[in-house]
Amino acid sequence: MRDRKLENSLYHSLGQEIQPKRLDETIKGCTEIMREYKFSKMEPRTSFFHYLSDVFRFEGVPIFILQAVTLFVVCLMITSVADIPQNIPVFMPLFVLAVMPVIFKSQFYGMSEIEAVTRASGAQIMLAKLVLAGAANLVCITIVLCLEVSLPNNDSELGQMVLYCFVPYLVCMTGMLRIVRLQRKESIRTCAVAMLASCIFWAISTRVIPWIYATSAIGFWMIAFVVFGVFFFKEVLFIVEMRKEGKIYGIIA
Repeated sequence: MRDRKLENSLYHSLGQEIQPKRLDETIKGCTEIMREYKFSKMEPRTSFFHYLSDVFRFEGVPIFILQAVTLFVVCLMITSVADIPQNIPVFMPLFVLAVMPVIFKSQFYGMSEIEAVTRASGAQIMLAKLVLAGAANLVCITIVLCLEVSLPNNDSELGQMVLYCFVPYLVCMTGMLRIVRLQRKESIRTCAVAMLASCIFWAISTRVIPWIYATSAIGFWMIAFVVFGVFFFKEVLFIVEMRKEGKIYGIIA
C-alpha cells in the first residue's frame, strides 16, 4: 500500500517536472566542485611504519598475549617431560596456531569486504599483522632455543636446533598464507586442522623416522629450510606487490 502522505510531500517538493534552469545550475555547480577537487592537493599517504604503529595499538596486545600463553605452555612441556631436541618441531606449529585469531579476524567477523575498500587495502593490513606476528614468533623461538640449550640432556648442536625450529615454522607459515590467499570458505578450520596435523606429524617422525634427526641428515634440513624459506619469501613479496596496487590479499569470503 502506498503512503499517500509521503508521495504528496515528495511531489510538491520536487515539482511536477524538471526545470531546465535549475538543471543547468546543478550541472554547473557539480562541474565547479569537480574542478576544485581535481586541482586540490592530494593528502599525503600514511607511511607503512606509521600504519604499523597504529595496527600495533589494536592488534599488538592480542598477538603478544597469545604468544606468551603458548610460550608458557611449551616451556612447561619441555621442562616437565623428558625432552629431547627432536621434540622441538612438535611445538613450532603451536606458535603459528596462536597467530591465527588475529590473521583470520576479518574473515571470522565478516569484515573482509570492508577491508578490501579501505585506503590501506587488505594487503597492507595483512602485512602489518604478519610483521607483528613474526616479531613475536622470533622472540618465542629464541626463548625456546635458550631453554633447550640449558637442558642437561641436550646433545645436539645449536645449528641443528635452529633448523628444528625454523623448518616446521616456515612450513606452517607458508601453508597458512596460502590458505588465506586461495581458499574461499572454511579457511579458519582448514588452517587449524593443518597446524594440529603438523604437530602430530612431527611427533610421529621422532619414532618412525628417527634417522632424520641424526647429524648425517643435516643436509636434508638445510635443503628444507632453503626451499620453504623461498616459498615464504615469495608469499611475502606477493603481499607487498598487492599492497602497492592497493588490493586485498586473498579472497573475500
